[in-house]
Amino acid sequence: MKNKYLLIVTLVLFFSKSAAQKTPNQNADYFKEKLKSINMQLADAFVNEDINGIMKYYDSKEPTFMPEYYKTLYTKEGIEYYYKQWFDNVKTDTYKRNIYEVQLIKNYLIEIGTFTNNFIKPDGTLFQYDGKYMNVWRIEKNEDIVLLSEIWGANTGVDKSNFSFLKPQASVMPKLTVSKSIKDEVDKRNALIAKLVKKREGEKHATELFAKDAIYMTYDTPMLIGMDNIKPYFTEHEKPNGVSIDVLEIKTSQMIALDKFVLEYGYYYVEVSWDNKKGKAIVTGKSTNLWKRDKNGVFMLYRQMVNHD
Repeated sequence: MKNKYLLIVTLVLFFSKSAAQKTPNQNADYFKEKLKSINMQLADAFVNEDINGIMKYYDSKEPTFMPEYYKTLYTKEGIEYYYKQWFDNVKTDTYKRNIYEVQLIKNYLIEIGTFTNNFIKPDGTLFQYDGKYMNVWRIEKNEDIVLLSEIWGANTGVDKSNFSFLKPQASVMPKLTVSKSIKDEVDKRNALIAKLVKKREGEKHATELFAKDAIYMTYDTPMLIGMDNIKPYFTEHEKPNGVSIDVLEIKTSQMIALDKFVLEYGYYYVEVSWDNKKGKAIVTGKSTNLWKRDKNGVFMLYRQMVNHD
């Protein structure tokens, strides 16, 4: 009898999970139009300093919020406090988003685009903030969409001091819930990234880790579309040039398995030195990674965005 009840519970959980990840009836274009409307509402909310108008879209349980030059936040309360600090210290001059693409995967939307967020800093000067972003939305049963995660960064190198008015917060990383087999596969790919970065093999970093039709969004360039743009970037960016990567750690907070895709929220810690150890620095940051299996079943980076803490 006990085994019978266990079987029933297992089947209920299986079908509940399957239903939760069922692909909606509408296509990506339908949701893209929906996101365009939301982005216009968000632009109005920024200009009018309407925190509630921004916060109403975020997931209430486990959001992942990755601002540029700020540690990741995992609670809606933490995100709200971030925006309170923002609006208490700066005045929005211009805010807009333009969608580049929307990927519909199961009941998730991967939105990639560009933004302009020009604001008046506390010292009265105008900061022109142009960049790109990657948002992950979850589609609910009624086709409402909830903002599950957000990451953004500038198109050119910007100084962290421009955001010094934002005070840090503590935030507890959620427990990893993906299967061990998926975790192990992604961990191996991340270990290869660490190995190639430490060896300063930028070309291999590009060709062995990224899909040919990938999009890479780093912290100091516009989005890099396709291998023809990704490979030259890594080849140049990871030249030795007297730089030594002494320590590189890549970790994961959460993954979502979606058939041949895996969505991963990653973090990196780097100890770098130069001029025979005379100069040293520690760099930390985070990323949103969309892995996709290639024809051989190997996970390749299909969409990735990285920024600094």
